[in-house]
Amino acid sequence: PLCHYWMVFMETYLDFDGAWYGTGVKVLADQTVWSLYLNACYSFLIGTFALRDPREVWKDVQATSWPALRSSWRFWPFVHCISFSHLVPLDLKLLWVDVMEIVWVTILSKVANDDKEARLAERGLEEDAEVLEVVEPFGVDPTLEIELTREFELDASLNADLENEDQFDENKLSFELPREALLASWPLLAMWPVIYGTFQLEKMFVTA
Repeated sequence: PLCHYWMVFMETYLDFDGAWYGTGVKVLADQTVWSLYLNACYSFLIGTFALRDPREVWKDVQATSWPALRSSWRFWPFVHCISFSHLVPLDLKLLWVDVMEIVWVTILSKVANDDKEARLAERGLEEDAEVLEVVEPFGVDPTLEIELTREFELDASLNADLENEDQFDENKLSFELPREALLASWPLLAMWPVIYGTFQLEKMFVTA
């Protein structure tokens, strides 16, 4: 229900009377304010059911917010160029997003698995070698759990490499610092030509 009302809110107040840039504004709002809100609500809800200390849950929310946003920005801005356009009717938008969520989890799982196999091959390990897995006690979005697992596996690989290296290559760090958000947010900039092209496509369908 919350997502439905969020979509209605954006269509009402962020559509700017059908202007082409309205879709971009909706994507930015969804991929910042709403994404952070959903992550926090989900974490606190699961933490409450698990009877965890709210202060501990809040620490978890702070720790996972940036990885969640960074992971989301790799895929969703371009998908939402269609989701929040007028190509998808309002009553079908949630269905479209749910289908894309399945696609995104599948892609992310495939990428994470390929990265794991490549790292194991580089280190000369067998396929059945021990693999780290991140399973948050308070529960997180599946895509975030996959992303965190992938990054912790990379951290473990780096630790093993550092045992045999005198120099530390900071370019290998798996977790980007918040000050690098601009670099990570390139999809939020690259989506604007896609939005404009989608808008022109809408006009073609309307006038046809």
